[in-house]
Amino acid sequence: MENSTFKKGMLFLSALLSVGVLAQERQQTPKQFGPPPQCGTTEYETYLQQRNPNRSTTGQFEQWLAPKVNAIKNNRLRRNGNTTDNNVQIPVVVHIVHNGDALGVNENITDAQVLSQIEVLNQDYRRIAGTPGYNENPVGADTGITFCLAQQDPQGRPTTGIIRHQYNFPAWEMNAIETVLKPETHWDTSLYLNVWIVSDILLFGTPALKGYAQLPEDLQELDGLPYQGKTEETDGVVIAARFFGSPAIYPQGNYAAGTFGRTATHEIGHFLGLRHIWGDGGCDIDDFCEDTPVASGPTQGNCPAGKDSCLDNPGMDMIENYMDYSSETCMNVFTQDQKDRIHAVLAHSPRRASLAVSQACTPVEERVNDGSLEIQGIDVVACSADAVPEVLIYNAGTSAITSAVITYWADNDTPATYNWTGSLAPGTDTVAELPAITAIPGGHILHVSLTTVNGEDDENGFNDNKNKTFITAPVTDADEVTITVTQDIFGADITWQLKNSFNVVVASGGPYQDLEVPVTPFPTYTQTVAIEEGHCYTFTINDSFGDGICCDLGYGNYTISAGNILLARGATYTTSDTRVFKVSGVLGNQNSVNAQGITLFPNPAHTMINLKMDNPAEAATYAIYNNLGQLVGKGKIESDGQGIDIANYANGVYSIKVDDGNATQSLRFIKQ
Repeated sequence: MENSTFKKGMLFLSALLSVGVLAQERQQTPKQFGPPPQCGTTEYETYLQQRNPNRSTTGQFEQWLAPKVNAIKNNRLRRNGNTTDNNVQIPVVVHIVHNGDALGVNENITDAQVLSQIEVLNQDYRRIAGTPGYNENPVGADTGITFCLAQQDPQGRPTTGIIRHQYNFPAWEMNAIETVLKPETHWDTSLYLNVWIVSDILLFGTPALKGYAQLPEDLQELDGLPYQGKTEETDGVVIAARFFGSPAIYPQGNYAAGTFGRTATHEIGHFLGLRHIWGDGGCDIDDFCEDTPVASGPTQGNCPAGKDSCLDNPGMDMIENYMDYSSETCMNVFTQDQKDRIHAVLAHSPRRASLAVSQACTPVEERVNDGSLEIQGIDVVACSADAVPEVLIYNAGTSAITSAVITYWADNDTPATYNWTGSLAPGTDTVAELPAITAIPGGHILHVSLTTVNGEDDENGFNDNKNKTFITAPVTDADEVTITVTQDIFGADITWQLKNSFNVVVASGGPYQDLEVPVTPFPTYTQTVAIEEGHCYTFTINDSFGDGICCDLGYGNYTISAGNILLARGATYTTSDTRVFKVSGVLGNQNSVNAQGITLFPNPAHTMINLKMDNPAEAATYAIYNNLGQLVGKGKIESDGQGIDIANYANGVYSIKVDDGNATQSLRFIKQ
């Protein structure tokens, strides 16, 4: 067991909704209105879609995943069903979040209860004979997935894989979990399956969920990172403490009635890409697995024999499937198609693919030259195009580190190197500030790698490579912006301000009106604001109660746009959220844009932009990004005077990145 204590102020719980009517006052004591539902993953996906409209829809994700599942299935059939070579071990870190209770009391569950859950996971996912996870169903499968508690932490130090955090929160709303708990406590989600154990998971102030998981992503988002960044800080599974572990293995634990560890089996199934067997719809909705018969809805808390909720479709409801809501005593089946789907996700989905090859289950060995690297932060000052990364170097070896070489780059740029020198004793760390990276407006991924220590290759590659998203401010040449705010139920909590470079408030809004009952859609307020060339504008939205505007009490959000160009969007935060953008009309006064050896003209452009490059290399390429950093065009530079068709681009400011094979340069132009 390890301890990590965070002392936080009391979480004021959100409003209670009962029988569709909003209570008049917010409550500080959660109330129970009947038995909780099983799973909040579907609701959580709606939450993520609201936070990030660029996140792929279910249809888009399934279109991306389907050919990968088919490839795995066809390969299995060619080998007569033999898939014993695709076993994967997944390292787990369990974050036990408590409010000061003694070890073993209430939500502060013991290590033994955690270990009982790991045992259940392995029984279920490996279909182990002689355990409750075994079945003789003709389509039942050993998924080949095993789970272990992590043996080394992100710095390469020994760990039990069980971490305890103290927050003075009696219970947790989803928004607080996503904006406070997960960002402050997660371990690298590309190397660990993070599982957070909390006292209660609230919806509208009421304990309502056993757990929920973040579904995997496809690769489409990497072509254009959303302005709010990615979901790497929130990836994982959340489970209420009394539904974690098994009394059959560890009877001394704290459990809700009917709990035998299958909540974690179910939620991790979602984490690995599985859907509910009823497809979260009806008889005409699919879970994308042919060997799980369709169902009209979940089986709630029992084991009915011979249930067939879709009479016009073949097959009885598979109440034994872990992805149903039936009693945990009758759950014991993952199917072969579900297995194929899991392995397609583990092979191709970001973070799942790296998790599948993580070495975090390997016990720590004593090494002489072993440095570890963590990205401590990325400082992007106001509207500057420069991002300054800070990395933490930790000495996990037995010899002092006197020199280290760090390689770093953004997106697909040419890597640069930074040579660190000093004296770092074993078991100590230091912070190094890397040279600034200049990036086009929008979202980016910073890659950092520790390549050598004391002039030799680092002896433990597990803790040497890290990624982190960062955002540079968008730029517009417009003379006005439109600010739109959609409130949640408690509109009186919401205020906002827009300030210019002189810290002068040029526009503001709120507070708005509280609602006595929820309405659909929630009230929306729009304001158009004049802006001036050369200023860096800062937009700040506040919530006086500290629970943001999405999504526990309504799907509130805000946008800032210039014409049809989106500059910023937000939805979830606690007390405040801030976005910046820059106004630059300079581009519009130039007939051409120049960089070293490159000329871009005309500027502004209407249908064509011309790229002139002195002696372009054979490998030279260009990529065009819109004002949010999304890739909108790319190609090979074929000649020293090349025309590029931009007729179908929306009006606005664009960046073109030119790569000659050795270095990259970025220029901006206007499409009118």
